[in-house]
Amino acid sequence: MRHGTIDQYASRSSFYSLDPRAKIVAIIFFIIIVALLTDLLPLIIAFLFALILLLVSNIPKKHLVKRYAIALPFVLFASLSLYFYKGELTAYAMFLRISTCVLLLILLSSTTSFFDLLKAAQHLKVPKLMITLMMFLYRYIFVMTEEYQRMKMARSARAFRGGRHLFDKKGMRTISSTAGMVLVRAYHRGVRIYDALRSRGYSGEIRTLTKMRFRAMDYAFCANLILFSSFILWIDWMVIG
Repeated sequence: MRHGTIDQYASRSSFYSLDPRAKIVAIIFFIIIVALLTDLLPLIIAFLFALILLLVSNIPKKHLVKRYAIALPFVLFASLSLYFYKGELTAYAMFLRISTCVLLLILLSSTTSFFDLLKAAQHLKVPKLMITLMMFLYRYIFVMTEEYQRMKMARSARAFRGGRHLFDKKGMRTISSTAGMVLVRAYHRGVRIYDALRSRGYSGEIRTLTKMRFRAMDYAFCANLILFSSFILWIDWMVIG
């Protein structure tokens, strides 16, 4: 089965050659600062800056839009909740704050190989259990997707047609049985994957061919994002003052 991955365009990105640790530290610092902002002006500046970073990253715009569309319903829900309770300015601020953080995370995941991210997290002393959980979660998402696609293809080959609508008795029975079978089959495939890893000497440590080393451009990237984050935080404090 063919499926896309979050890092399928990472190698063509202009940020790909940066050390993954530099990207993690700089972008997470930027996200923390954005989460602290309260005024619209610095939030607009941060949002535009995140868009500029995405544009110069050479990642296809269609890929970026698809990734943002996944988070958009949650962004709108949080913003609309504040709109009815706190007013439109607070809602706009929440929309910009969450959107900027989402765009920055998309930048991080789309310009870096997923296993390089895990290896960088390992170098940054993230607990091994958390790294292992992220690795298996990422892998099992595609396992469950593949199992669902196989079952869907099998139903189509047998001329299956669903119910008249979602709440139709036949449709609900099919959805429930499909969900159960996907979980069971994905579980068995997951056990086989884990056994295959153990037979190949997997011990929880992430190993890749990428060599982790800081260079001048890595220090420059970190310094620029930290300085820009401090600048917009200073603007926020000045506006509030």
